[in-house]
Amino acid sequence: MKKSISYYDYIIIGASKAGLTAATVLREIQKDAAILIINGEDRLPYKRTHLTKFLARGFDTDDFALEKRAWFQEQCIDLLDSPAQSIDSKEKSLRCADDKKYFWGTLLLATGAVPKELSIPGHQWLSHLRTARDTESIRAKLLQCKDVLVLGQGVEGVELAEQCSRLGLTVTLIGRDDRLMKRWLDESQSARLLALLEQKGVRCIFGQSPCEIGKEGEGYTMKCDNQQFHGDMILSSTGICGNPVLAEDLGIYAQTGVPTDLYCQTEIPGIYAAGDVVQTPPGWPTGLWHWAEYLGTVAAMNMGGQKQMMENRPTRLKSEPFGSFYYSMSYQEVQSSDKSDVFMDNDRGYVRIFSREGRSISALMTGLGKGISKILDAGVKIGKAPGKIFATIEEAMKDGE
Repeated sequence: MKKSISYYDYIIIGASKAGLTAATVLREIQKDAAILIINGEDRLPYKRTHLTKFLARGFDTDDFALEKRAWFQEQCIDLLDSPAQSIDSKEKSLRCADDKKYFWGTLLLATGAVPKELSIPGHQWLSHLRTARDTESIRAKLLQCKDVLVLGQGVEGVELAEQCSRLGLTVTLIGRDDRLMKRWLDESQSARLLALLEQKGVRCIFGQSPCEIGKEGEGYTMKCDNQQFHGDMILSSTGICGNPVLAEDLGIYAQTGVPTDLYCQTEIPGIYAAGDVVQTPPGWPTGLWHWAEYLGTVAAMNMGGQKQMMENRPTRLKSEPFGSFYYSMSYQEVQSSDKSDVFMDNDRGYVRIFSREGRSISALMTGLGKGISKILDAGVKIGKAPGKIFATIEEAMKDGE
């Protein structure tokens, strides 16, 4: 399928969900196209969201692989395990760490995200978990620790705190907000989650932002607004931004990522972007697995000549700290004028559905499991009336889901 040893119709830089989805869609619509995925990591493309869920247990190299190596051969998609080093947009070529040059017809940047760096003294002492190799290195260090500080109380911060607790560590979870996972959960869910973490021995500190980090013997001291904390290690989870590598050299990187039009096309003709590297419009999703998958699909459709416009569609988050299921769908879209119905709030679980003009727009759930979350998914996506959604949930609960 390759026109020559170094030319590809489509080159995709990045092998996570957006890049792999784009390659799959391109193969479906372009049966004879030459496709190359450039993988910048030391293993097969994998499910990144598993990293914060299996930190305590550990994992083998390809435990979370999205596809086996044989799949790429069956799909006639070349997978190159050599990071891209530079791009020449005029020549439509790139050079990789193997010092070989590859030419492309159309290029997709799916290089993902990097942790946001805090601009405070001592920020170099923070440990960030973004890749599988990061996770392996951090786990090895955690096994030598007793006390750990986790900075950031979003979903990743909560999951990191849970995993450190499972390792038997004393954990302090610190954040600037007034409650846990504020972006995704309402007050009731945050309170349930706080009670759960505290029951498991995780100390939660609110309303504190780090000002300075210092090395103190074998450990670290973190000074915040009006408190000071000490730990053998500090894990930071304070947000992400699009990966600037390659994009900055091309002159297409903005404040938090690569801007595109609604067809995933960058300002350079023939270069598209998808996944976490994209700077989406204000209020649109970012940093979510299914959103990256969606952008990979949109980008591939347009790269392959089938026009597809990006839309701000419902997105959801699921997390299971200490085995308790938390679900949130499109909570950021809720406005103060929207109607809210709490259908369940007891020891068994919690269900709240928001609606606008009778149509469901958002849902929150705790404790009822993945089967119920799928019912909420389906109902909100089509704007089904809240009462009808919950009636379906009640039927499913009777049937034992």
